[in-house]
Amino acid sequence: MRLGMRPQSHAARTVEGAAGQLLLLHLAAAAPLVGLAVWFGLVDSPAFDEGRCSSCGVEGYVIAAHVAAAVWLAAVVACVAALRRDGRAPGPITIRVLAAAGVYTTACLVWPDLFKAPATVALVASLLLFPLAALFWTVEAARLWRHPPQAAADTDRRLTFALAQAWVGLLVLLPAVYAWVWVDRVDWIVF
Repeated sequence: MRLGMRPQSHAARTVEGAAGQLLLLHLAAAAPLVGLAVWFGLVDSPAFDEGRCSSCGVEGYVIAAHVAAAVWLAAVVACVAALRRDGRAPGPITIRVLAAAGVYTTACLVWPDLFKAPATVALVASLLLFPLAALFWTVEAARLWRHPPQAAADTDRRLTFALAQAWVGLLVLLPAVYAWVWVDRVDWIVF
């Protein structure tokens, strides 16, 4: 502590530190989804009737990229959950749900048919959720940048929203991005 400075309370240090962490975690939750959508939607999108197969599915690197994004988003969930608990480890419910999601993802890699129903639901839900998520993430990032939380209650509320955002990204939007990539790369009509 420098001379002439008053010691800060734990709540004040938490609010000051959480402002930058919230913005960083907010961007970290959006980054893999935006990156996958841009990469597989614009950069690495196959031309019509090129490399499409009715029963092949997607390439291995597409699956690997989505698994890496899932690990990234799971880490974001764990970080936000830990921040909500004053920097301690995530709670037992968060750990259990993340473990269940990891086991399910592993099972889907072994048996891809397990993923069809959730991917279809996520694909349909994404018609509404993608525009809403894009709007929310843009507005919330600007809000966090211009008006960081000033009180512990505001920080707690924003951490709750950040945790919900990370869970939705991991459990709904990421499967939807994968489903859209799969739809783009599979030949639907075979004669």
